[in-house]
Amino acid sequence: MKLLALDTSTTYLSLALSQDDDMLIFHQCVEQKHAERTLPEVSKLLAAAGCSLSELDGIVFGQGPGAFTGLRIACGIAQGLAYSADLPVIAIPTLDNLAYQAGAGQVLVCFDARMQQVYSAHYRTGPNWERLSPIRVASPEDVQPLDGTTLLAGDGFDNYPQLLADARARLPHAGPVRPHASAYIKLAESGRYPATHPRDAELLYVRNKVALTSAEQQQARQR
Repeated sequence: MKLLALDTSTTYLSLALSQDDDMLIFHQCVEQKHAERTLPEVSKLLAAAGCSLSELDGIVFGQGPGAFTGLRIACGIAQGLAYSADLPVIAIPTLDNLAYQAGAGQVLVCFDARMQQVYSAHYRTGPNWERLSPIRVASPEDVQPLDGTTLLAGDGFDNYPQLLADARARLPHAGPVRPHASAYIKLAESGRYPATHPRDAELLYVRNKVALTSAEQQQARQR
């Protein structure tokens, strides 16, 4: 398959272009310049591959959760590219991406949601892939590992020291702290995620509130 994948859910811009067994990657911290950098970097990848947009089989994007503005950028660009070349889009959750990167096992992913919260979900990875719980947002102290958890993944464990302190002492932290476009390609190739018309592309926000009030910020600092 020939696929283009993009993720702008963090300060990194992550792009990957696959052509059968070959893959070209751009993965770099761009801070808040996703809107300016994405299309030029996509053009560079296509040129390097000697491939036109219309030759692709689809556009893959990280649908969230993550930074709200970043998610909208990825979705909007994926839709625009797909419309222009009459291609389908494939939306994949960011936590699925982190679970895939963690390796085979029973993985608990915790992704920093800011506002003293994390996005979390449990997975069985490897040949019998399965998401074992819904993706949710919660305070670090409200997250508990399922019985049988063997791996921890995501930047929530780095950014919130109180998050599962006991479990972290006995379970390996698998490492990936941010989504990577190459993992989206592999997940899309699995066939687990539907290809849809770009008009039907959906984002996964998980939570609708994007900022704390002053009182809520003070309460969070006192925890």
